[in-house]
Amino acid sequence: MTSHHSGTPAATRSRLNLRKLTCCGFSAALSCGSAWAQSTNTTGTTPSNVSGSTTSTTEHIVVTGHKPEGAVIGAPKPLMHISADEIKSYGVDTVTDLLSTISPETRSGRGATGNAPVVLLNGKRISGLQEVNDLPFEAIARVEIFTEEEALRYGYAADQRVVNIITVKHFRSVRARVYGETSTDGGGENGALSLSFTRLQDERRINLSARYTASSWLRDSQRNVAPPAANSLYATQGNLSTSDGTSLDPALDALSGQTVTTAGSPSLPFGQAATLDDILPYANNPNTSTNASAYTLQPRKHELNLNGVYADRITENISSSLNVSFDHQDQISLQGLPHGVLTLPGGSFYSPFTQAVQLFRSFGNIGPLQQTAHTETGHAGLNFNGDLGDWKWNAKGSYDYTQTVTNSQTGLSLTTAQAALNSNDLSFAPWTTVSPAWLGTRLVNHGRTTSNQGQISGLLSGSVFTLPAGDASTSIAATGTLSQQNAVSTVNTVTSRAAISRDIGTIRINGDLPIASRKNHFLSFLEKLDANVNGAVSEVSHFGTLGTVGGGVTWAPLTWIQLPLSITEQTEAPAASSLVAPTIETPNVTTYDYVRGESVQVTTVSGGNRNLRSADRHEISLGAILSPPFLDGSRLHINYVHDNTHNPVLSLPTATAAIQDAFPDNYQRDADGVLERVDLRPVNADYEKRTEWNTTFSLSRPFGNEPDKAHHKGRPGNTTQGRYYVVLTQVWRLNDTVRLRSGLPAIDLLNGGTIGGLGGKPRHEVELQAGAYRNGIGIRLDGKWQSGTSTLGSTSAGSLYFSSLATLDFSVFVTLGDVPRWKHSEWAQNFRIMLSLDNVSNNRIHVHNGTGATPAGYQPAFMDPMGRTIGLSLRKSL
Repeated sequence: MTSHHSGTPAATRSRLNLRKLTCCGFSAALSCGSAWAQSTNTTGTTPSNVSGSTTSTTEHIVVTGHKPEGAVIGAPKPLMHISADEIKSYGVDTVTDLLSTISPETRSGRGATGNAPVVLLNGKRISGLQEVNDLPFEAIARVEIFTEEEALRYGYAADQRVVNIITVKHFRSVRARVYGETSTDGGGENGALSLSFTRLQDERRINLSARYTASSWLRDSQRNVAPPAANSLYATQGNLSTSDGTSLDPALDALSGQTVTTAGSPSLPFGQAATLDDILPYANNPNTSTNASAYTLQPRKHELNLNGVYADRITENISSSLNVSFDHQDQISLQGLPHGVLTLPGGSFYSPFTQAVQLFRSFGNIGPLQQTAHTETGHAGLNFNGDLGDWKWNAKGSYDYTQTVTNSQTGLSLTTAQAALNSNDLSFAPWTTVSPAWLGTRLVNHGRTTSNQGQISGLLSGSVFTLPAGDASTSIAATGTLSQQNAVSTVNTVTSRAAISRDIGTIRINGDLPIASRKNHFLSFLEKLDANVNGAVSEVSHFGTLGTVGGGVTWAPLTWIQLPLSITEQTEAPAASSLVAPTIETPNVTTYDYVRGESVQVTTVSGGNRNLRSADRHEISLGAILSPPFLDGSRLHINYVHDNTHNPVLSLPTATAAIQDAFPDNYQRDADGVLERVDLRPVNADYEKRTEWNTTFSLSRPFGNEPDKAHHKGRPGNTTQGRYYVVLTQVWRLNDTVRLRSGLPAIDLLNGGTIGGLGGKPRHEVELQAGAYRNGIGIRLDGKWQSGTSTLGSTSAGSLYFSSLATLDFSVFVTLGDVPRWKHSEWAQNFRIMLSLDNVSNNRIHVHNGTGATPAGYQPAFMDPMGRTIGLSLRKSL
């Protein structure tokens, strides 16, 4: 007996061979389905047409079932299933918000930590995230999260989890949302306005969206904190020094009774010349100053996003989508007071010295130094999905363009003022407030990077042969990438250029082999055991042939238990941007010098490093996935990962003794040993070893005993009972060590070591999400906790200790159309108001050194500028 459903591709059907029915069941089947039995001519035994005889017929009835709409390849059990009404209870707006909300559950401990998940739409590959980012939550029927093994079936590496978004069949809306946020401590306002149109009609999908976001400056002065004084001699009142650091004047040495190499400059009325007696109180006692209003904790930012998607079915077995998006972003941050150096000629009217000396001054009567960044990004993607017999195929192509222009003001050109001093022009007075007319132009370092990348990719997947335990299947993916990176930088009027073209060709093969199956009566004592083997070969220009080999098994001793094991050996090239990013100098950046135990302001250098090498990664992952039948709607996932990487690419902003020993050229100090320049460009370390285990427990259930109706409605979220959910995730790092160079001791990032600016890595992190939605009212809680860390410096006073941190975010929202009072009011339909309060207790990490003091630049406001924030969102769909 075969059941036919028009429009359903044959490759999505699965056949279930039933055993011979019992007499009673067989009779019932015949009486209920005789019409179907008569139409079947391929799966039964044809009666003999012998004249005058009665033939007894035994039929084998085959029921043709169908995978659920949007099922992934292989139809494995998901790690987590999120229904439409649960998504509604999150209070999210679009897929972008949803992915952010569920990020703790989609985090993969494999590969480079923090890998974003692979996102599928209705079980199929998409051209890029832009294709689904702006889909409204109402268009989602359900979401499924799968292990990294599912990524292999779609042609990706096994270091990303998979999120499958299944949409409803019919949907249409015009959506508008306005959002505003501010901090309860004042300042740092953020706002957003978005508009979109979405229409889903079977395979046809249209989504057009526009979003504008803006955030204001948050200055240091708005948090009553000040950056540490610059380690240089720049000050608003000025300081004096010679070019070679020798004595300013023998006569001043005699007056002070010591050799005077630096001195603060006096503040005198306009036109008054300085004497040595004016300088004497400042001998070897330079002036210091800082202006908290000249620095920003949060930059001012404006961003415009435009996105369009059109998808439809081309033929019965082929569907296609086209996506075009554009993004423009402007960002401005303040980097301190403008400054410059003047030379006072010996014997000039204003100078009491017999030799030329230098005057270092900052100027607070003009605007601060600025660093601006302008970024434009364009994306175009074309995607095809189809069936080829029982096989599925995908082909997609994309083009991405990005240009970033950075201008960093570093100081002032004081040529006009210097000319006045050289000519003894008394209209310029160096000991008083200097008119802006004398301050000339600003010195600016420029950087521009342009990236063009085109990519084509194909995937073919299906069953290749049958084993006793089931069908063996394979996925074959081929990807070709052409990219061009160009960088131009101008530093101190010197222009340098860098460019790299990278061609990457990759073939990835994955095989899934069933080993044991109780269902198929092969090695039944093992219940269900599946194996996986995968490999990839990449030809990368400038790096040669790189390979990946992996494999694993998944054992399900019970229907509600899965035990996956995975092993991967991978060689990966550094990103092209890490090789040729433009060199950018940023002045007045606060950093902590663990060697001297002090906070200083330095000039940082960022950019690319053409000498980076490829990294070799060796990884083993072991997990357990439990869906206990005694706790309906729950799931527990435990995963253990051990990762050993040779030649990892790192950035080293922190000055510790161990880091300086390994990379001494990255840290420059003045004659007194004060840190003044830090090179942040990426480097290869010798190795990194990491071991961790992470756990996710989820529970999602409707209120009462009524079954979840969300899967049986054409439009999601039509349940009347409401829903509550709890998700608890934790990460426990057992080991994380880095050796920067061969022969040096390893740095233990969990026990006093660091390679970053904010201490080592927390050993333990926990996140709890909980919420409920009923009768139009929803609440959501998101709590996070991480353990404290420490970084041991050269001395106890130079060591830093970072406290643990616990935060709680709270949101409450009302969907007016679901509130019984307004259920029949047209104006209230699909109208939602949300109030959110993040970091309710206004907690921040607290930092102190070995003496109990908090170094400059590590006050709580520097660790978290915004603190507690309150936001209001209005959302309406038509």
